[in-house]
Amino acid sequence: MPDPLRFSFPDRGLLAEGPSAVDPAGPVAMVCAVALEMAPVAGWLQSAERTTIGRKPAARGLLDDVPVVLLAAGMGKTNAAHALTALLERERVRGVINFGVAGAYAGSGLEVGATALASAEIYGDDGVETPHGWISTEGIGIPLLRTESACRFNEFPLDPERVAAAGRALAAAGIESRTGPFVTLSSCSGTTKRGVELSRRFRALCESMEGAALAHVCAIYGVPFLEARGISNAVEDRDLSRWRIREASEVAARAARVLVGLF
Repeated sequence: MPDPLRFSFPDRGLLAEGPSAVDPAGPVAMVCAVALEMAPVAGWLQSAERTTIGRKPAARGLLDDVPVVLLAAGMGKTNAAHALTALLERERVRGVINFGVAGAYAGSGLEVGATALASAEIYGDDGVETPHGWISTEGIGIPLLRTESACRFNEFPLDPERVAAAGRALAAAGIESRTGPFVTLSSCSGTTKRGVELSRRFRALCESMEGAALAHVCAIYGVPFLEARGISNAVEDRDLSRWRIREASEVAARAARVLVGLF
């Protein structure tokens, strides 16, 4: 529902246009949250060189003859946005791949160990809770990103042609995947009730804590973005004994390896 105190902003609120951060000859940026997600890809790198970017652990090398920069941004939106911004302010890239683990919503058709591919990223808890329900940033009237060509609120859609190509590439590599919207939260869902609520609200497949922030930064810099995640758990009443984080990290890494060739 719309907010009766909806704000409106003049054109001077537009984001300043800047030079493209894309270089077809540059590396592909592969961004995850933590070392466990990073480890499989780091093990595949040829001519690997450890480094830091924005004070975060990173590595450079070749992955199947494609130059990549691998970055463990840290958990959450702020860490993700900070790390990717630090990278894009210092060099241009071919594109960005976000990979890691996620929790699957009931009804998504995703089992633990499955692969999910994002068609859009959605900030799931940006907005306002009211006595009458949740209101999105669009309902409030404050865009999270505004340029000459786009006005983005909670949702950041990915390029549908690139996403479709990613699905085909995964299938050709023998990786079955499901494509749909992902939700990004600061406070992940630890109850079945909350998972059902978010799944119905956003018609989403799964949730994590970084994806929307990375899609947002890519939209600011005009950089192509893809996201693939391995399912570590169902979004249900929290039971860590049912989680498979290492397995899901390996699943996500294998998918990300395939996607590198799409930029």
